[in-house]
Amino acid sequence: MSSAYVKSLYRSLPDEAENTRLSKTNLSQRFIDWFDSVPEISRMRPYSMVELEQALNTQGRYLSPILLGLGWKRRRKWSSGGQYHRYWMPPLQS
Repeated sequence: MSSAYVKSLYRSLPDEAENTRLSKTNLSQRFIDWFDSVPEISRMRPYSMVELEQALNTQGRYLSPILLGLGWKRRRKWSSGGQYHRYWMPPLQS
């Protein structure tokens, strides 16, 4: 590897960190806007991660920290067959 290439990589690090920070903020706001658009009568229900991923066109690994930060709870529905279903519950609204 050339030292010029390595130097260019080091120069790009702050830009990538800023882009990551901005995209997380953007995703958080997109989630809040999406959830606000859900009819109030159907908001307080379990949501699967697949449903949330499709609504926001992203992956669950990016959504999980946002959901936890907003007070959402991870839950599991256990069954006797050993399978369980994971879902997310929104925080209780006051």
